[in-house]
Amino acid sequence: MEVEIGARALERWSASRLRGLLGTHALDVWVAVARSSATVCIAGLVDAEEHGAITPVVAFDLHVLPLGEDLVLVVAGARGADLPAPATAVAIGCVEAAVGRAAERRGAEFVFASPGVALARALLPEAGARVPSADRVRWSAVAADGDSWILQAARDAIPAAPTEDAVRAHETATLLRVADDLLVAGNIVEARSAYLEALDRAPRQGEVARRIIEIDARSPGRAEAALAMLKEARARGDGEPLGITPGELLLETGDLDGAVASFERVGDAEPAPALGARALEMAARVARDVESSARWLDHALARAPRSTQARWARVEKRLALGRLEDAQADAEHLEALARGSRAKHAVWLRAGRMWQAAGIGDRAAALFERALRFAPDEPAALAGLGDALAAQGQAARGTSLLGRALSLAEERGAPMSAIGLALARALAERLDDLPAAIARAAVIPADAAEAIPARALEGQWRARLGDLAGAGLAFARLRELAASIPEGAGESVARPIAMFLVEAARFETNQRGDPLSARRHLSDALRLLPHDREVRRLYREACGVGGRFFEGAPPPEPEGAPSDATSSHRQAISLDEGFAEGSDVDAERAARVDELTRRVHADPRDDAAADELAGLLEALGRGHELLALLSAGLADAGVERRAVLAPRARAALERLAGQAEAAGRMEEARLYRDAATALAG
Repeated sequence: MEVEIGARALERWSASRLRGLLGTHALDVWVAVARSSATVCIAGLVDAEEHGAITPVVAFDLHVLPLGEDLVLVVAGARGADLPAPATAVAIGCVEAAVGRAAERRGAEFVFASPGVALARALLPEAGARVPSADRVRWSAVAADGDSWILQAARDAIPAAPTEDAVRAHETATLLRVADDLLVAGNIVEARSAYLEALDRAPRQGEVARRIIEIDARSPGRAEAALAMLKEARARGDGEPLGITPGELLLETGDLDGAVASFERVGDAEPAPALGARALEMAARVARDVESSARWLDHALARAPRSTQARWARVEKRLALGRLEDAQADAEHLEALARGSRAKHAVWLRAGRMWQAAGIGDRAAALFERALRFAPDEPAALAGLGDALAAQGQAARGTSLLGRALSLAEERGAPMSAIGLALARALAERLDDLPAAIARAAVIPADAAEAIPARALEGQWRARLGDLAGAGLAFARLRELAASIPEGAGESVARPIAMFLVEAARFETNQRGDPLSARRHLSDALRLLPHDREVRRLYREACGVGGRFFEGAPPPEPEGAPSDATSSHRQAISLDEGFAEGSDVDAERAARVDELTRRVHADPRDDAAADELAGLLEALGRGHELLALLSAGLADAGVERRAVLAPRARAALERLAGQAEAAGRMEEARLYRDAATALAG
């Protein structure tokens, strides 16, 4: 018996059986055969609609061993990127999904029991022949011919001699069978312990170290431990784990140059093209400038021309570099890779949006028109074209197309918020129709992705119309929405929202004269961008001076100004400078005050928050706010709680009385002292 398995046929056959295993993406399967082994790579393909999506990729080696009448496949050397589980578990899962019930899995091994018998029973009756006896049929040859495996079997044949790599892989799989079963089952902690026990039994075993590093690299806070084990393995000469894991560990520990060098080595040496390309993409992501990033992406696409993820990334970099024709060529290549009119429409829709975001509106319009060739009534493409035309000065036509796109989206139940916001902008900025723009922006729901910019623009437009109350309400809604953005959100998410909040704070201070509301807006901006110097400066200014804050430095005093005015101005400046230079801690305390204030307002019975807030207000010298907090607490306090609050309230009243006396406000001081006396009674 002779069996030939072609790599290309195997790729097509396995791709359908693996669908859904690595998420919802379509899969690209690549197989390279060698004598008694193969290298397999499975990568997800990015759809044009999935802007910014990062797909998983896994690569591994398969070794073939003839054991008597059986054939054994051994999974080894698993590595990957952006995977939902450790690479070894994913690789084993892929092989298990492909072979189904034809083989029995034992850890990382798949045993095909007497496959000669199974083939004879499956094929010979179809040809009208009886099934012969298959006793003592052994596999005498396992070889590679071009891109095909050739397997030969005969009765009483001498079994084919396995390769050294296959024997080593078999021994490792036998050693790690229990640990691999735990890993596949998702028992990561137990699997790691089992791998450590195996490492004690077989010290300096490189494959075992690879699997432990693989687990630690995915565990928060273990990057240093994983990197230490990697360096130890290198120092002993045991080899190193393949794939991008070393580079990821170096990147996590802050060694940017080392990470880029590691990604470059993998990109050159990795036999699986998709994984090699992914390593070069990683180098592009962390490159220090756009030109270097574009060069890494050139290398990535040289390795894997079908990588849609790398090609979309290169489109973005080429646009940033002004290489518009090259970017257009990449988009056309992506259209050629797309299958079906919907996919081609999605390519040009995404390309149009990228050109539009890069500020190249005239070319963006042409790309949206190409998208409309494949789907003439698609609302998103119509909206993109309308927005681009409005930006070019064709305001009437652009606004008309946006209105049509909005109507089509409403009829089809498609998302409408992005189109509605684009229409509102066109009305306000191109047709100067602020009332209509406000009406469009106001109906964008709070759960839409566009809700935050819609509230910000609504506030700005209402302020321009003189509707200060409406503008204040819109900005208040903006702050409520911004509160839902988690701390630590990425710069690209946090910065635009923080800038909206800064604009809202300027409005509250300069037009409504409400520094408290301004400080609340700035507090949320500071939460999103805690290390931004300008936001910190504005927040300190709002907390310190308490008055109007300006775009730049205060103007110099006019010549001949009265000495008391000059003195007062210098004193204010001095206060602001002192706060800015030495009181970052006070700024952090003030931010904590705003947070605790919200907690106490939400739950007046939260005594712990109220006590911490009182301490901070006292430390910051905000006596009136402290007195208001303590008075509110005393109003509903029981006997025990009153015994805690009353002394603090009396002390606050005495401090305020002293400050009033020092300023010459004797009547005010007397009132404070009378209140303190009444509270003592």
